[in-house]
Amino acid sequence: MAEKSGASIVRSVFDLVVLLLALAVIFGGLALIVILSPWSQTILNKLLSYDVRFAIELLAFLAIAFVILLLAALTVYSKNIVHSALYLLGTFAGVAALYIFLNAPFVGVAQILVYIGAVGVLILFAVMLTRKTIMEESHGEL
Repeated sequence: MAEKSGASIVRSVFDLVVLLLALAVIFGGLALIVILSPWSQTILNKLLSYDVRFAIELLAFLAIAFVILLLAALTVYSKNIVHSALYLLGTFAGVAALYIFLNAPFVGVAQILVYIGAVGVLILFAVMLTRKTIMEESHGEL
């Protein structure tokens, strides 16, 4: 496997920085629009008028959403295909937890049975039954 040259690495880092700046401008602009909009104060007052239970539910939702996004990113960027498959199963489990959290237990259990139970096992078996020579040809020596 050929190593990347210095210019290629610099180009990749530059592309990543430009992408992150573009995302910061987009989401920062959206946050600024929401903060400066006239209805944001109304929504903030409604949020503050709720009890502590609402805040706990909101924090739990945000934590589950963060875990789902993190595992999805790890699924895409993992170099080991077995780890990637396991991260995908974790993402499916997070989505199932989100369904159960949103009072849809049937859909959550179906998510667990179908995606984690069937699709996840299918992916893992497909990875394990792939010949090592095919993996070495496409990814170099493991």
